[in-house]
Amino acid sequence: MTIIAGVFSVMAVICYMLCFKLATERVEVPQNNTKFNFGDLMKSLVTNRSLIGIITAAILLLLVMLTMQGMNAYLFPNFYGNVAAQSVAALAGSLVMLVVCAPLATKLSAKYGKKELAIGSCLFGAVVYLICWVLKPENPYTYVVFYMVANIGVGFFNMVIWAMITDVIDDAEVKNGVREDGTIYSVYSFARKIGQALSSGMIGALLSVIGYSAATAFNPEVVNGIFNMTCIIPAIGFVGIALVLMFLYPLSKNRVEANVLELKKRRGEI
Repeated sequence: MTIIAGVFSVMAVICYMLCFKLATERVEVPQNNTKFNFGDLMKSLVTNRSLIGIITAAILLLLVMLTMQGMNAYLFPNFYGNVAAQSVAALAGSLVMLVVCAPLATKLSAKYGKKELAIGSCLFGAVVYLICWVLKPENPYTYVVFYMVANIGVGFFNMVIWAMITDVIDDAEVKNGVREDGTIYSVYSFARKIGQALSSGMIGALLSVIGYSAATAFNPEVVNGIFNMTCIIPAIGFVGIALVLMFLYPLSKNRVEANVLELKKRRGEI
């Protein structure tokens, strides 16, 4: 296993080097000789409402995705007594991403806006989970259908979120007159790492709240608590994402289009 891991690591390094050497940069960015000032950088980031909004929404997205995936490991064996259905759910969730979200994300975001698409899909996911919680399906494969449909809420936002970072970069350039791709991408990526670290213990915390342990794993109140947490926490997370995008993240479709137009004027493209 160690040898195989080493071989793949070397292949990864080779691929990265080939990507670097063979890539052709077609977009020329004017050289910025401004002296780096850490204080100005932090002030710019802290006051960047669009960046703060997308970071907050991304962290909530990670928490929702972790809960949806992680709680299934307890829901199917403990509540439904059917481990096989867990694999079906994982496959169904991936198929929704591939068949529904990936082909439609670009078209829908172009028509309605990335922010608007993300808000709509997240509210849709919340409604699906609330309906599932109220109906409390007894058949595990009926729950799989709810899980598959709810993945649309995660899928569309997960598809467009990296394009939304580009909108954040454009917005910062319009305001500050400086293109800060690397800085904004790195801050966003670092914030996601923090979110992943925070979310790693979330499943354990949720199970502790409902009194889960090896001895109580199949107690009626515990298995019911597992089902409730599996539905309610993602629904709350979906609503939280929608609220953040509505009231904190300012880059609506009209705002994004206005920023693109302004930058084209500054670059003499129109």
